[in-house]
Amino acid sequence: PARAMFDSFAPAPSIHTKRVNHTHGPCPVTIRSRGCQWPLRVGSCAKPSWRHAQGCELRRLPDAVAESTHLFAMLAVVQSAIDPLLPHWLQHYASLGVNLTIARIVLHAPRCDGSRGLNQTLAALRLHGVTRPRIFIDTWSSSIKTDLANDYFRKVPANAYIMRVDSDEFFSFPCELLGELARDPRGLAVLGMMFDRVAEDWSMPAVTPIGTRPLSAQYPRRCRFTLCAWEENEDKWMLLPARDADGKRVRFHSSAALFKGLKLRYLRWAFAHYRFTEAAVALTMRKIKEYSQQKHEQSRVGHYTYLSEEFFARKHSGDGHEISGRMRYTYGNQCMPLNMFRI
Repeated sequence: PARAMFDSFAPAPSIHTKRVNHTHGPCPVTIRSRGCQWPLRVGSCAKPSWRHAQGCELRRLPDAVAESTHLFAMLAVVQSAIDPLLPHWLQHYASLGVNLTIARIVLHAPRCDGSRGLNQTLAALRLHGVTRPRIFIDTWSSSIKTDLANDYFRKVPANAYIMRVDSDEFFSFPCELLGELARDPRGLAVLGMMFDRVAEDWSMPAVTPIGTRPLSAQYPRRCRFTLCAWEENEDKWMLLPARDADGKRVRFHSSAALFKGLKLRYLRWAFAHYRFTEAAVALTMRKIKEYSQQKHEQSRVGHYTYLSEEFFARKHSGDGHEISGRMRYTYGNQCMPLNMFRI
């Protein structure tokens, strides 16, 4: 059963606390389920352990949840072309059943008016019923993003669910959610552990179009770089009730943390994070430039500078980037064996 949490806090709880006990044995057979054995028993960064954690994953959220889920996302737009990950991202959340027509999509598009990149982005959104995204052209910051999310979420119905997601995050949900919702839906949330997806040859290739090759096949490695390489939080709230078990409005303190004093119980699962793509290099350089203009964001400047200088390396051929040899040598043990899991 889901565990109780009577004080939510910043940051989100670590992987070692309040973990749900997943059912062992064969995967339950449901019309919505697919795949088994997400690697939730991973050990510590010092001693990685890729033990199996039996379980199954939902193809689609339960109808009552999906129809009432209000998604918020702030997407970066560049002048030259659409982010190639965006069509995959939209298809993923539409397939989960999330009603994108009521989502709050904010496009950070400075100096992009009339550009090819903005027009392609708007066209992709329209295919999924997003006809009126908000356009944001001012200097971006993480605090502004949090304020925009909270402003949207405070207006949703009291019995709704909320989902705050970045453009490189592909949330997924365990089958246990069905049973827990039937038992008691009040204050029930899902907390996800981030796995950075990496190409098999450690390169940072361009994302291929939908219908050519699945993202999971393009980036089959599952790695814990976020936590173990640069000590960033790897947990994110993937699904939350708009109000907790006592009727208190749920609010974000940051992208990965909530304000204190909430009465929630939650399930644990994992999700894919596609940070290491060709487009991610340009986005990282953009973030460094934007954060450098804000005094209160200097820690993030250091984070993204470290990422660009230590993790990204030019391929010997000079064509594109790859994860540096030093990082592979130092943190390669944070990636589980390629043949260990089926999903």
